[in-house]
Amino acid sequence: NSDYEAKRHKSIALEMPHILVLPEQSFNHWLREKGKLGGQHKVPRLNNDRKIVEEIKAQVYSTY
Repeated sequence: NSDYEAKRHKSIALEMPHILVLPEQSFNHWLREKGKLGGQHKVPRLNNDRKIVEEIKAQVYSTY
C-alpha cells in the first residue's frame, strides 16, 4: 500500500527487515511445546512483543 511504500522509501521510517531462517518445523515444534498444535487451536496474533520470537529462537538454539 502507498503508506507502507512511503515509510519504506529511503528507509525514512522503517529499516529493512532482518530475516532469520529457521529449520523446517520450528514453529510447529514451538506450538506443540505450548500445547497449541492442532486444528482446534489458533495461531497467536502478531504484535510488537518479541516474546514469541525469542522463545522460538531459544528452542531452536537449544535443539541444534
